[in-house]
Amino acid sequence: MIVRYRLGAIEVFSFVENRMRLDGGAMFGVIPKKLWTRELPSDGENLIDLDLNLLLVKSAGRSLLVDTGFGDVPTERERKIYGLASASRLESSLAACGVRPEQLDFVVFSHLHLDHSGGGLVRNGEGQARTRFPRARYIAQRQEWQEATHPNERTLATYVPEYMKAYEDSGQVDLLEGDAELLPGVSVRRTGGHTLGHQSVLISGGGRTVGYFADIFPTRVHLKTAWVPAVDTHPLESLKVKKEILKSCVDNATWLAFDHDVEYKVALVEWNGRDYAARPLPDGSGEVVG
Repeated sequence: MIVRYRLGAIEVFSFVENRMRLDGGAMFGVIPKKLWTRELPSDGENLIDLDLNLLLVKSAGRSLLVDTGFGDVPTERERKIYGLASASRLESSLAACGVRPEQLDFVVFSHLHLDHSGGGLVRNGEGQARTRFPRARYIAQRQEWQEATHPNERTLATYVPEYMKAYEDSGQVDLLEGDAELLPGVSVRRTGGHTLGHQSVLISGGGRTVGYFADIFPTRVHLKTAWVPAVDTHPLESLKVKKEILKSCVDNATWLAFDHDVEYKVALVEWNGRDYAARPLPDGSGEVVG
């Protein structure tokens, strides 16, 4: 399902690229399984379902894709590791939104882990990875790029050298150093936390703001400030920035777009006096277009 939200002159499309299955413990770190399984039940192998939720933004005659999911570049081994449920729906979803690969202007990476950057690539007839969107500028934080192109033993599995080299060889990568405006009403903010160069995307128009904070809030359950994934490389930074973002979302009625939640794709955030929680958007906020 593809849902379109109108923010004044800006259109935001939300869709699912694929579904994966990951270890629940990796997603909840020090939180006991007895607690997190009340919110997201796991199977006998401790795996939970997670969607790859993407945003396409149209502003001022330009199109911008926020993250790319896995796409179809992963090897069979990588598909098994991540429990990918089906073929990628990236290009078919973009087509339903009226955008062909050669028309896309920008791809913004919250970070360069494979589940967020793999879809920006395809394999040619010889099986080599190359960029999927020929005219697009691929945008990431410089700190993120440095981490991704110089992985260590812990990060090598998610920053695959073959894929990073394909991006580097393309000449299409633009690196940012901190916050920036990319298009009218579309800006990025470095958050850190999940990775050193992790960034969020803020989309504002018509008196409304949608915030995509990627793996700072992978699911609605992670609105609990202490619930930080084990895979975050700077968990205390995650904790700090979560508190700042959540307060801002409540104070400004910002819509929060989750990158991996199966049930909620875009939601409001409320403070219940003890914790933060997600609640559905008002009826009529978006329209199903595909």
